[in-house]
Amino acid sequence: MLALLTLLLAAQSMVHAQTPSSPANTPVSIPAGAADALPAQPPATKPAKVVVSAKQAREADDAYLAGAKEIQRKNVVAAEKDFARAVQLNPYDRDYALALIVTRESHLNELVQQAAKARLLGDPAKADALLEEARAIDPTNPVVMQHFAPGALAAKTPETPPIGASLAPPIQLAPKPGKHDFHLSGDAQTVIRNVYSAYGIKVSFDASYSATTLLPFEIKGVTFDDATRVLAMMGHFFAVPVQTDTALIAKDTQDNRDALMPLVEETIYMPGLGQDQMTELANLARNVFDVKQVTASATGGYMLLRGDENVLQQVNATYADMLDGGSEVLFDIDLYEIDTTKTRNIGATLPTSIGAFDLLSSAQKLIAANQAILAQAYDANLLTLTGTTGQQTLEELVFLIAAGVTGSSQFSNLLAYAGTDGGLPLAGLSVASGSTFALALNSTDARMLDAVTIRSGNHQAVNFRAGTRYPVVTAIYSTPSLSGLASAAAAAGISAATIAQYGGSAASASVPQFQFEDLGITVKMTPQILHNSEVSLSVDMKIEALAGGTINSIPILNNRTLTSTVTVPAGHTALLATLLNTNETKSLDGLPGLSELPGFQGTDQDREKDSTELLITITPHIVRTGSLHVTSKRLAAVRTGNSGGFAP
Repeated sequence: MLALLTLLLAAQSMVHAQTPSSPANTPVSIPAGAADALPAQPPATKPAKVVVSAKQAREADDAYLAGAKEIQRKNVVAAEKDFARAVQLNPYDRDYALALIVTRESHLNELVQQAAKARLLGDPAKADALLEEARAIDPTNPVVMQHFAPGALAAKTPETPPIGASLAPPIQLAPKPGKHDFHLSGDAQTVIRNVYSAYGIKVSFDASYSATTLLPFEIKGVTFDDATRVLAMMGHFFAVPVQTDTALIAKDTQDNRDALMPLVEETIYMPGLGQDQMTELANLARNVFDVKQVTASATGGYMLLRGDENVLQQVNATYADMLDGGSEVLFDIDLYEIDTTKTRNIGATLPTSIGAFDLLSSAQKLIAANQAILAQAYDANLLTLTGTTGQQTLEELVFLIAAGVTGSSQFSNLLAYAGTDGGLPLAGLSVASGSTFALALNSTDARMLDAVTIRSGNHQAVNFRAGTRYPVVTAIYSTPSLSGLASAAAAAGISAATIAQYGGSAASASVPQFQFEDLGITVKMTPQILHNSEVSLSVDMKIEALAGGTINSIPILNNRTLTSTVTVPAGHTALLATLLNTNETKSLDGLPGLSELPGFQGTDQDREKDSTELLITITPHIVRTGSLHVTSKRLAAVRTGNSGGFAP
């Protein structure tokens, strides 16, 4: 833009340098920011023509040429001042105004670019100062205002008054306050006029209400509302406000009410209700309160009604009692589970049999049967015989027992011996193998806490699911399929019988069928907030997990289900369910009768104890309480004709 302005000013400068400017008859349109540089003129009915002298024209040309030179030096600020002076001296030259407009735009763009650069360099204060400087030059420039919040311009825009402010509200009587006593008896019109006038209200009578009826009226210490309500019931009339101090009295018939009773229109906002709830509330207004014109919209969350003002007040009060304004409840659900397993194995297993044998003869037979082994031991210096013959025999026997040769087990279980022959025992006493001593303890303790926080609206069901989906195989189907060679032969057109005759075989493919089981915790709740700050809660809870065992390769599932309806004060904790499961197994292995005697507990005792504790608690919190509210202005509906039609 600056380069284009330089070329334009260079061409125009040559023209202005050669041809002096002459005043024109029509002034040039000056931008908003440039208009501040012009001298103030007194207001007039017809703008006066400004006369530009020859001296002013020459000074304007000089200022214009000076501005052009500043543009060439890229000094936009100085050029803008020169062009503003040229416009002030000669407002009829279009070149001056055009140069001022372009120069000012270039100046504003430069300030905006500098502000953007300062913000990128981390200097927001300098950026804001540059933008404020640009807005001071031209506050309506769109390039400048896009860097400010929308409220900066919106605050200067006058607010449009709401449409409802221009429409008339329903007329209401303004009686004088106080209580009065009445002791009247006479025709109906006279009694009615006297009662209303006591409170400063004038009355006019419709042609449908005559004065021939005798109406006695005796009452003490009543306000205007109480007196007129009782009087209307006795006189069978209704009053229509005409002005704040004037009422029209008409006979109470349906035709007269349809023709004379003013209607009001109001919008009730009910966010969060579904279409079924909105329809039910609309039917309530139609069927119970006889409101003919009702429109309910669940999408917009509002209900539009038109009817008698007193009736609509009753509808509002009924809705306020039925609806609690869409309150919300926050639930803290805690699930505590403690699994404990203890296994004890304490005792001793005694031998089941004791036998006697010829120890000397058995030892000699064992040594004679294993001479080859003994010879190898001699050669390898693993066995060296010393001492007497009996001692050497014992050494050979000990070596064979340590080597574990066949037939030496009875010597390993030797309990005692009797008699000797040359230092060798003659008879031995052996016990059967299998004697053990046990002292073991195994204990496991698992604790689990599941904490769930759920928020729900009043009368709205909420579902919560936390866990995994576990596949469980329910069936396996086998489908026959040909081998690779048989498939190729079948594709070549060879019959199935020929394929089977020459070795074509069919294989089977297993296709499993399974279903997913939801493992974990599933909670479904529907709260209802009561008027005494209590919460009635319908709970359906399911906890499912793997049991650890299988039947036919199908896993066993543990399932716990709770279905209940409880009433809990807000902020209090209620115990929904508790479960204690204990399983104890004890096994005893020993000698019959002897294991029960003190001092003869030669037995093996196994004891296993499993216990499971489950505790479920819930704490409701009312986090939002709402109420029905009428937000629209109540307007008087104008009735046209006797057909029941309405005009807006």
